[in-house]
Amino acid sequence: DSELATLYKNARAFVFQTLSEGFGLPGLEAMSVDCPVVCSAIPVLREVYGDAALYFNPQSVQDIADKIEKILENKKLRTTLVEEGQRQVKKYSWRKMAEETLDVYKEVLAR
Repeated sequence: DSELATLYKNARAFVFQTLSEGFGLPGLEAMSVDCPVVCSAIPVLREVYGDAALYFNPQSVQDIADKIEKILENKKLRTTLVEEGQRQVKKYSWRKMAEETLDVYKEVLAR
């Protein structure tokens, strides 16, 4: 959606506070348009975002505030996260995901 992409592009950061998440597509969407991600330090987001996000304790208002302040004040950190985000997004392209799914099906059928 172009409106969503415009919002991400114009944001200084995407803050994603959640206690539970299935995959974390919103953060990848933000990364795809060079928006740094600040998010909950939960296993699924750490797995999907890797080193491309700044993590906080989702149950600590102070930690969330500290990480938001850090990303807003540290241009070098924002640049690093944007660069890492571009690398991370490439791991999850629709084509790559489809190819990996097809490989799994082929492996199962070969048994």
